[in-house]
Amino acid sequence: MSVKAAEDPKEALQALWPRLQAMAIEPVRDEADFVERRAFQDTAFLAQWAVRGLSLKPNDVVPGWDEHFGALVRENSRASNALEKSKSVESALERKRLEYALASQPLVLPPPETAIRNFGVEVPLTPVHHAPVHSTKYARLKMSEVLMRFVATQRSQGIDGRVESEVAPIVNFVISLLDDPVMLDINGDHLLTIKREVAEIPLPKGFGQDERSLYFRWSTAKQNGWVRRRDEKTVQLKRVSQTTLDGKYAPGLTAFWKFAIEHSFAYGPVPSFEFGTKLNRPAAERDAYNEEEVLTFFGAAPFTGCKSIAHCWNEGPWYIQGYFFWANLIELLGGMRPSEIAQLRCRDILDFRGEPHFRYAPFAPEETEKQRFDPQPGGTRGKTSSAYRWIAIHRLLLKLGIVEHRDAIVDAYRTARIKEAGGAGRLSEEQLAAIEDEAYEQWLFPDWKVYVRPKTEQIMWSHVLTKACTYGLKRLKIHRPGLSNYSARHAFKGMIDDIQGLSERSRKVIFGHSTKTNVSDGYGPKVITEQQAKIVQQLTNRTIWRLAKLLLRAKRKAERGELQVVEAWKADKRARDERLQRVLAKRAEQYQ
Repeated sequence: MSVKAAEDPKEALQALWPRLQAMAIEPVRDEADFVERRAFQDTAFLAQWAVRGLSLKPNDVVPGWDEHFGALVRENSRASNALEKSKSVESALERKRLEYALASQPLVLPPPETAIRNFGVEVPLTPVHHAPVHSTKYARLKMSEVLMRFVATQRSQGIDGRVESEVAPIVNFVISLLDDPVMLDINGDHLLTIKREVAEIPLPKGFGQDERSLYFRWSTAKQNGWVRRRDEKTVQLKRVSQTTLDGKYAPGLTAFWKFAIEHSFAYGPVPSFEFGTKLNRPAAERDAYNEEEVLTFFGAAPFTGCKSIAHCWNEGPWYIQGYFFWANLIELLGGMRPSEIAQLRCRDILDFRGEPHFRYAPFAPEETEKQRFDPQPGGTRGKTSSAYRWIAIHRLLLKLGIVEHRDAIVDAYRTARIKEAGGAGRLSEEQLAAIEDEAYEQWLFPDWKVYVRPKTEQIMWSHVLTKACTYGLKRLKIHRPGLSNYSARHAFKGMIDDIQGLSERSRKVIFGHSTKTNVSDGYGPKVITEQQAKIVQQLTNRTIWRLAKLLLRAKRKAERGELQVVEAWKADKRARDERLQRVLAKRAEQYQ
């Protein structure tokens, strides 16, 4: 076709693409073939030049163009050098010697590309028909086949089924949307379709458990509109939020495409998956509790006296220091992530430089040094390596009895095991020491139920706490946008930001954020310093002072018998959870 005469340069590039794909993987066979390839190279160059004139990159129009065009140019350059060499006197002598040698022995043909490289022509000099050469670099697999390999690879490299719950759904949506195409055939129109339709996926509200696939929700809205009748009720469907598009769908497709390109199932580079329209709800930034919200939330029944564990938001005579009580306070006064608090064990309350700390680390203290030289799988999971740290325990948490809470769990386990054995007199020192170690291996919050996704076996450490906090905020009519379970951690960040003389790097260490944003920040202590620890332990302001009065007043009532103390930790919801125990054993999540 005439590129110059083409009305749309993008159409010209797309028209040349099949021919470029074929030529890029074939070697030059002879001089006539070389002339044809050079002519095509010049035509393709004009086409991509015209596309660049539209401020577009050829790869944006035809994914994989740059790689194939580069291969064509390299092969043509090699053939050009070989043909120049074939016109020399030395090459003519070499060919004549070969003719004499072939006349006196059976004909043995070298590969055509070797002959071209060495002699400038294929040998013998008579036309020879060769079998077509097929590229082995790229594999023509359907997207569903690539997804199977992607999931299997991720499973073999790790122990988390997150890829099946977070990546596979959006990839399966694209598979259904495009009718499971061969990934090498995906072009710019396909990518535009993906970017347009992903933003049109409705939220799960209004669909049953068997109707939750992304494609089913999308096709329902496309065919029947955004109002749906279900269970004799009218449901207004809503599009997924920008948070879901940017935080879940885009990273999922990017990871999948990167895998496909890396293993030659698709042409590079990775497309830019930017989704969203004005109809998608904007991303809501998390916000911190203000003073009145802190006092309202932490002054409610779960912290000052409630009706029962099941009815903890109703005021009553029970004083329950369960997982909900401790997790929210540790998040507010220590800045730990909810998932980190959920994984704490009794042995993770330790003295560090003479002061009590939470130790959030992959392995038990005695295993840490061994792991440096003999790494093993398993251990506590952290968001990043920077999450593993010492967290100073605030004075208010100590006054409320967090250490006594730990000791009660350890003593109960120790006593039960010794009683099972028939008394301490029947046990050796080694057996008693083993029981002591096991006692400190117990969860610090055993009443904290952990949700495990059935299909993927992904452990959702903070799922139950998040739902409980969301319910509490609604119950207390705290409706300000941006508030969530994480608001306590954000409030802690605001408190330490107000401290004079504390560097930004120190704040990152305290918070479990990476300090390696630049070369300079990579230097310095990797654990909390004495100064940082004292700042956290003694952190105070008007909000904390007013909060302490509320909480300590309730604790004194319990000590005087005005409130009935309930030891919530005795309701162990983890030891009896067969699914959790099976997954923990399978994934070696427990300390080694």
